[in-house]
Amino acid sequence: MKEALESLYGDFLERQLPDLTERDCDLELVQGKALALIGMRRVGKTYLCYQQIKELLANGVDRNRILYLNFEDDRLFGFELSNCQTILDVFYHGQPEKKSEHCYFFFDEIQNVPNWERFIRRLIDTEKVSVFVTGSSAKLLSAEIATGLRGRSLDREVFPFSFKEYLSAHSASLNLPRVGAQTRLKLNQHAEAYCRRGGLPEIQMLSAIRANEVAQSYVDAVVLRDVVERHGVSNIEALRALLYHVLRNPTTKLSVNKLYLDLKSRGLRVAKDDVYTFIRHLTDAYLFFPLPIWTRSEKKRQVNPKKMYVIDNGILNAYMTQRSENNGAFLENLVFMTLRRNGHELGYYETKRGHEVDFVYEKGDTTVLIQVSWTLKNETTRQRELRALEEASTEFKKTQSIIVTLDEEWISDDGKIQVLPLWKFLLLLEGIK
Repeated sequence: MKEALESLYGDFLERQLPDLTERDCDLELVQGKALALIGMRRVGKTYLCYQQIKELLANGVDRNRILYLNFEDDRLFGFELSNCQTILDVFYHGQPEKKSEHCYFFFDEIQNVPNWERFIRRLIDTEKVSVFVTGSSAKLLSAEIATGLRGRSLDREVFPFSFKEYLSAHSASLNLPRVGAQTRLKLNQHAEAYCRRGGLPEIQMLSAIRANEVAQSYVDAVVLRDVVERHGVSNIEALRALLYHVLRNPTTKLSVNKLYLDLKSRGLRVAKDDVYTFIRHLTDAYLFFPLPIWTRSEKKRQVNPKKMYVIDNGILNAYMTQRSENNGAFLENLVFMTLRRNGHELGYYETKRGHEVDFVYEKGDTTVLIQVSWTLKNETTRQRELRALEEASTEFKKTQSIIVTLDEEWISDDGKIQVLPLWKFLLLLEGIK
C-alpha cells in the first residue's frame, strides 16, 4: 500500500487542477475541527476540494503541504485502518520540517475505509493540520461523524448546482440588479432550462440523450455502492421497484402500505419493513428526500404519508416517461430542493378543510406558505391555489404567502399573496435581489 500512496501523492503534486465552476459553499476552517462535505455521488464534492486547494495555493501555501487522496481510486482498494499511518509516513518522508508547518489533508469518499474516524481523530489531535473529508452517505454525516469524531467536525451538505451556479456554469452574463425586459426573458429561459436539466455538474454541456444516460449511471452507482454493497441488500428487484416508483411519481405522497401491497401483487417477495428500510437507505444516500406533514404532533408526522422528492431534476428527466404532463412535478421538486439546500425545515400542510399547501417553514416569527404551480392562467387552478393559501393563512398567527410559477408575477387583490416567476424566487432565496 505504501507504493500506491507514494504514486498517488506524486501524481497529485504534478498534475494540473481542473477548471471548475466556483461553488457557493462555506468552507471556512475552524481550528481543531475536520470539515466534512456530505452529499450524493457526483454532485461536486471532489471539485469543492479542488476549489479549496486552489484557494490555498493562491494564498501562498506550498503544494507539498497539501495532500489529496480519493479512496474510490482502484489503487486503494482494500485500504484498512491499519494502513492509515502509512499516509503520514509518505507525506512527511524526507521533509521533517513539514511537521512544524500547518498542512492540509483532503480525504475523498473516506467512508470506504472502515473505522476511518479513528485515524482522523488522531490526526487532528496530534498533527498541525486541517482536514477535509467527503462522503456519499448521510450515515457519514449523522452517525459516524457524530460518534466517531466526538465534536471534532463541522458538516457541510453539498447539492447539485444552485441556479446562480448554473448561470455561472453556462457563462450567463445578466444584468441582475436592474432587470429589464430582455434580461427577464433570458432569465425565464434559463430558469426553465434549469428546471428541466437540473444542476448535476457533469451533465451541463451534454446532449439530452447523453445527459440522461449519465444521470441514470449516477442512480445505478448510488443503488449498488451506497445501498446494496454498503447495507448488504439482497432483494435488489424490490429495491429497484421502489426506486422506479418514486422516480416516476415524484412530489406525491408515498403510502408504504399501498406500495407494499403493489409489490406483493407483482409477485415480489418483500416485507413491509423492507420498504421502510429501502426508503431510509436511499434517503441516507441523498437520492430521496421525504417531506412530512407540518404539525407539532410527532405521532401525526409518523402516521401521515410523506411526500417524496428527488435530489435533482436531471435525474427526474432521465426517468420520466411523459415529461410534458409532469411540468408541475418538475417545478415543485426544484422548489423543494432549493428550500432544502437553503437549510429550511420543511413540511407540507393540510388546512382544516382539507386543502393542501405544498411547503411550510418558519422564518423568525413568520410562517412562510408556498404553493407551486406551473401556470395560473387556468381559472380553476388559480382559485385552488389561492384558496389553500387563504385558508392556511387564517390558521397561523403571522404568515407570508407565495405562489411560484414558471414565468408569472403579480400580487393578489388584497396584497397578501405574492406570485413570483421561478427565476426571481430562486435568486431571492440565494440572496440576490
